[in-house]
Amino acid sequence: MRIERPRRKLEAVGLTPLIDMIFLLLLFFLLGSDFVRFTQSQLAPPRGTGGEQGVSQPAIIALAATGALQWNGASISRVDMQSRATDLLQADAEQLFVVMPAAAAEVQQVVGVMDDLAAAGAQAVTLERDVFDIDLSDF
Repeated sequence: MRIERPRRKLEAVGLTPLIDMIFLLLLFFLLGSDFVRFTQSQLAPPRGTGGEQGVSQPAIIALAATGALQWNGASISRVDMQSRATDLLQADAEQLFVVMPAAAAEVQQVVGVMDDLAAAGAQAVTLERDVFDIDLSDF
């Protein structure tokens, strides 16, 4: 005797839950992302020696995490830094300034220093990482 089982009807999978889930994910990622427009700062490329004679040494400005500034190793205020930069730029319009912020320095402090240099008339400003502030645990 052969027993026939009733055949199951294949039900179509509804797309409504799938569309709802995609909409919720899209909403989640849109609300979770930042809508900040990042602008680019004008930075000069590093200068090579290129065999030029009489090229002035770059002015190295170190920015500590506390906001303290050093000009070629000597402590300086932001007002004095701007006036010294103006004096250097009067002697050499292509003077290179290297800003070296500490890893824990705030971005606003770094931008403030770069704005002060731009206000003094600096055209060649390079942003470098402070090599003495590298944490070896990062490697």
